[in-house]
Amino acid sequence: MTMVQDEDLRILRDSVGTLLDRAGGLRRARRLRDSDKDWDADVWRELAAAGVLGAAAPEDAGGLGMGLAAAGVVAEEVGRVIAPEPVVPTIGLAIGLMQRLCPQDPMLKAAIAGDVMLAVAWQERCATGLSAVIEGRFDGATLTGSKDWVVGASGADHVLVIAESVRVPVLVRVSSDASGISKQARAQSDASALWGISFMETPAEILAEGAAVTDALANAVADTTALAAAELVGLSGAALALTLDYIKTREQFDKPIGSFQVIQHRAVDMHVMQEVAQAAVREALAAMDQAGSTLERVRQASRAKARACTAAQKITREAIQLHGAVGYTDEFNVGLLLNRALVLSAWLGDAAFHRRRWLDAKETEEAAQ
Repeated sequence: MTMVQDEDLRILRDSVGTLLDRAGGLRRARRLRDSDKDWDADVWRELAAAGVLGAAAPEDAGGLGMGLAAAGVVAEEVGRVIAPEPVVPTIGLAIGLMQRLCPQDPMLKAAIAGDVMLAVAWQERCATGLSAVIEGRFDGATLTGSKDWVVGASGADHVLVIAESVRVPVLVRVSSDASGISKQARAQSDASALWGISFMETPAEILAEGAAVTDALANAVADTTALAAAELVGLSGAALALTLDYIKTREQFDKPIGSFQVIQHRAVDMHVMQEVAQAAVREALAAMDQAGSTLERVRQASRAKARACTAAQKITREAIQLHGAVGYTDEFNVGLLLNRALVLSAWLGDAAFHRRRWLDAKETEEAAQ
């Protein structure tokens, strides 16, 4: 990365961080969790106005054209304050699909500008969420079937759905208030929701079809997986910072517990794990911007997610221990961070899943050489 690019990313990080801190930081995450609101429309508009949603999108589509590395900076700041807005799914899945399949569609620029919110329904209801069979059927005018594990469906204006039409995959767009739609929310441990959506002869508009849909989906999911890893990095950094502050002020035997050598050793281990995970994820995001094949991008995304999952779960659990178990009480923010880490680690595949996928992709790549 050149010094100019590095400076651009620093400015972007400062801008997004300041915006989210001004909005309330971790206090806002707790407040929204305890209210009936899933996210804050005012903050969403501010993020869009700052160009955050278009960080990775090309300039001719209304984005900043800064690539996935810039989107990773945004994701880290989102993770640091557990921002409830669906920033990562929007950048990676919704905008990622549209910029690859229908870059001239006016709704792409509207999504980047924050005027329209899009959810993406691509997973089937199965044990892994990666079924080889597409159950949704599009007959040219209407959509019938179901999807699961949908993020951000509650506030979406439209849903982008991966379906099948005459034995070819298609991407269709459905208005959230169209007839025949049924939604069901499933609460997660951090109080966010994944949605199941059913369609019964629901009017839909086709946006793309054929092999291009499959390839675009693979790339968009890889982008989102890597950005989820960056969000985990931001979250684990916040957990580490809270813990360091706590052990400097919490006293036992008339001394801060951070003066005890065993506590210092554990804090150093957390710091090293955080630094390694952050470096690995940033390197993977930069490599994905330069990758020449979908397989390489998938492999880099799995590498990032596996590393970030392991680090975030270890750091947040250590944070609970170093808080003397008080982190289990709801008043302490480290408990919020632990629950979010558990949810993000499972979303789009955990560490074990991505280690297997990294190995499979590496073997496939070597066999093709």
